[in-house]
Amino acid sequence: MYPGGASFHEELLKRRKANTYKERRKEGRTVHTKASKTAITVASIALVFNAMAIAMPHWRTSWVALIGYGGRRHWGLLAVQGRKMQFHHTMFEDNCKWYGHLLLGNACLSPICKWYLLKCNTYFDFCIYSYSAAFVIVLGFIVHVLCLIWTCFLTGRSLRWASTWWPVAAMLHLGGSVFWIIVTEGIFDQLDEESWYPIPTPGAAFFLACVGGLGQLVCVWLGFSLKSMWPEVDPDDPSQFITDSEKSEDEDDVAAYEEAMPEMTKAPMPGPAMPATMPELPQGGAATYSAGSPAAESTPEKPQRQWYYQDNNGDEQGPFPESMMIGWHSQGSFTSDLLIRREDETDFAPLGDGIRLRS
Repeated sequence: MYPGGASFHEELLKRRKANTYKERRKEGRTVHTKASKTAITVASIALVFNAMAIAMPHWRTSWVALIGYGGRRHWGLLAVQGRKMQFHHTMFEDNCKWYGHLLLGNACLSPICKWYLLKCNTYFDFCIYSYSAAFVIVLGFIVHVLCLIWTCFLTGRSLRWASTWWPVAAMLHLGGSVFWIIVTEGIFDQLDEESWYPIPTPGAAFFLACVGGLGQLVCVWLGFSLKSMWPEVDPDDPSQFITDSEKSEDEDDVAAYEEAMPEMTKAPMPGPAMPATMPELPQGGAATYSAGSPAAESTPEKPQRQWYYQDNNGDEQGPFPESMMIGWHSQGSFTSDLLIRREDETDFAPLGDGIRLRS
């Protein structure tokens, strides 16, 4: 059984109203919700998939071996993997070097020479397009990381930045991925016209990139939702703060809550019992309690210590002044196992017989 009474319920109602979404939104006091946690989770998974896609050379995979080359080939944004892995610019330079060795003077007459001339030209285009697409996708990856960090901060301004840049990250990533697939399709068509060169099909890395791009699109929607849920507070905008009509609504809520409370909780806290009849003062009593006597002088009130307690849900409630806590304890509203602490303490301890409140 925990504190009861009108004063406690009014204080609790005031604190709950101050922590409602409506008040937090006006004051810019954000808190992580299911939407923000979902956005962070989806963004993290998409980030891992995109990182794997950039690093893996499996955007296109040749499952059919070529004549004279029995191994599979995997093509990526940065490199090609066969019996060994090499970057696109290295592959381009090697084919152009072999083409130069096959020249007879300044003429390229043999079929093998013409073949390497075609590969030199197409691999140069492949190198330029692949590195350009990789630059765009890596740039989108960096923006993705920044948007994830801003979402984790969960402030009005950081959520506004995230909602602005999530579409940019998605467009860079998806645009670079689609561009690479379409352009490389045409490049492999050119090679296939002059020989039997099976066009590699999209591989595992491309599908990872697609899943990562889908996650970014989800983050775009969640980013706009979080921005509208927690807008950036503008001190110069009076509409963001409480109005007189909202004040009257709050007062009506308090009145309705008090009407719904049991009559026994509305009763004032019991104080010390007053005697039925006052004893007669002795002779000279009036002089004893004259205005100049020390008893008539009001002593300044000593600052009360503040106390906190944990409710049934394990949430911290308070601070409450010492006199209020003692009053609740005298009513029997506290159990001996209630966890309490003073404002200068960090750990909670059981109330026990209540001697701590008066010590």
